[in-house]
Amino acid sequence: MGPDHQLLFIEPLFEEANRTRRMIATMIRLLTARYIGATIAELPGTGESLIDIADVRLADWQAGVEAAILSTGATVIASFRGGAILDDVGLPVWRFAPETGARVVRDLRRVKASGSSDTYAGHVLSEAFLGELEAAQAPSPARLRTVRLATDAAAADTKIEGSPLWRRAEPGEDRALSEALTADLLQWIDQCVAS
Repeated sequence: MGPDHQLLFIEPLFEEANRTRRMIATMIRLLTARYIGATIAELPGTGESLIDIADVRLADWQAGVEAAILSTGATVIASFRGGAILDDVGLPVWRFAPETGARVVRDLRRVKASGSSDTYAGHVLSEAFLGELEAAQAPSPARLRTVRLATDAAAADTKIEGSPLWRRAEPGEDRALSEALTADLLQWIDQCVAS
């Protein structure tokens, strides 16, 4: 017998994924303890992918999310930060601190300008891909819940105390934040099942 529900996590993009990985791993462990399955979408050109990120386009990432849904049987999407630009796939969506593609690209260009490398935070990205990312907005799915940090002035369904792990110089952890986010996500799953 499998888990009661299956979530697909879409991580933050680029370096933010590294800085929030512990938070997401903690959330997955907490969900598993409640018999909720969770998988992280692996986007082409990232992680263990054999595709060179220099050859990736935004449509490849969208296709990667759709393939992950098919392979896992996901019924709910949980997206984080820039991952929100990829989460409109016809399923209920729970978002944490969503960002637009323009903000993601702005941060990449800032990091590149401040370093001595020709890469964007260690990634060789095509200008065509950067242009697609820059134009990408977080869509508005029919069933959507948005969660933000209490210090974030942008609109949200709820705000939670915690630290912006994606802004730290090194990967970190905020156990209380992971627990609060997981509790909110579980409530959202219950609402989706009941509706």
